[in-house]
This record gives sequence, structure tokens and C-alpha cells, in this order.
Amino acid sequence: MPPRAFISGPLSTGPSQTYFKTHYIPKINTAIAKGHHFVIGPIPSGVDKEALEYLLSYPVPPAHITIFVTSTEDRMWGDMFRARGVRVHVVEGWEVTSGDRDAAMTAASVYDILRWRTEEEARAFYGSLYREGHVTNTERNWLRRVGEGSLG
Repeated sequence: MPPRAFISGPLSTGPSQTYFKTHYIPKINTAIAKGHHFVIGPIPSGVDKEALEYLLSYPVPPAHITIFVTSTEDRMWGDMFRARGVRVHVVEGWEVTSGDRDAAMTAASVYDILRWRTEEEARAFYGSLYREGHVTNTERNWLRRVGEGSLG
């Protein structure tokens, strides 16, 4: 099987797709050109959504894309993904969290296509909602890949 890339990023990329186009498309295009497959989370916004739309419009064969979901996410969105022809992998277990799902995506892939906002970008994007020292799920995915800390 070809290498799998885990595409991970913010749940909100702003009103335009500039963030995705700038930070993701060049890396995704390189992976596509090499015939790689992809794993993506199920979130219907942000990088997960934009990556799925981009891959399917490229077109990347749907069978080369696997969406990882928890049981709850499968009940909410699984049929929508299956109708698009992509693979759906349900991470089973009692009280599986999005962190568990992300850990399964790291284990099922060999590298990441990801980026999280710098502190300056996060302050500008979130304004008064910015939280000093917050570690995003995307950063946790990278830390998991490089083996820093027990991130489950």
C-alpha cells in the first residue's frame, strides 16, 4: 500500500480558503503526485472539510481517502462520507475521544500534512478568545508523531 498522509489542521480557517491554499495545497499536491493515500478527520469545517473537498475535486480516487470517526461521529456523518465513496474507519471502544481518533490516524499513517497557527496568528485570529499556552489538537498530532509526551 502507498504511504498514507494524515491531514490535520484548525477547525476554523477563516472566511476565505487562503490558509488552506497557502499551507496545505502545495504539500497535498506533492503527496498526490507521488500516489500517496490520505487519512482525515470527520469535522465538517476547517481543514478536514477543505482537504476532503480538495482531494475529491482533484480528483483523488475516493478509495485512497479514509475518514476516521468515533462511533458518535459515525452516527452523525458516516453515511454522508460513505455516499461520497470514501472509506470510513470507526475507532471502536468505550468512550472513544477525538484524541483517541487522532492517535489512530497517526498510527495508520506515516507522515503528517499539518500546521497550527503561530502565537501571533492565533492572537489575531481569535482576538479576545485567544488562550495563552493552549496546545491545539493539530499540535498534539505533531507531538504524537515525533514521540514527545504521552498524548494517547
